[in-house]
Amino acid sequence: MVRIKNRYIVVRIVPEVPAKVLNFHDAVIAKCILNHVKKFYGDYGLGTVEQGFRVKYCNERTKVTIIRCLHRSHRVVTSTLPLITMIGDVRAKFHTLYTGATIIQCNKFIINHQQRFLDEMVGQIASAKERKEFIKRVMEFDLEQ
Repeated sequence: MVRIKNRYIVVRIVPEVPAKVLNFHDAVIAKCILNHVKKFYGDYGLGTVEQGFRVKYCNERTKVTIIRCLHRSHRVVTSTLPLITMIGDVRAKFHTLYTGATIIQCNKFIINHQQRFLDEMVGQIASAKERKEFIKRVMEFDLEQ
């Protein structure tokens, strides 16, 4: 039996107009990517990508998304992502952050990426009191609500 190899692509959605929360669902992002793959690679490209394609994770607050595709078609997806300018009805771009073989490695990358972002943001705050309040707000942030 042959093992099916997947690739996981971590992307950040950057809207043209900054917003705190983007109201994107997995299906909207998947449809957008597949439509652009068909536009740039035709029916053959869509057929190669469509088989194992799925948006596994989409966080509307951090604007980070994990996309799963087959090993043989991940280059088609990653070459199409920078060409997308509209997601649903919002002007936005995809920035590819990481491509990994397992979703566990992608989760580790996201944790490290968010930690670097938090360190950068805390470094820009001048007073110690504001730093403590900022860290407290971030640590109390619950994604399930």
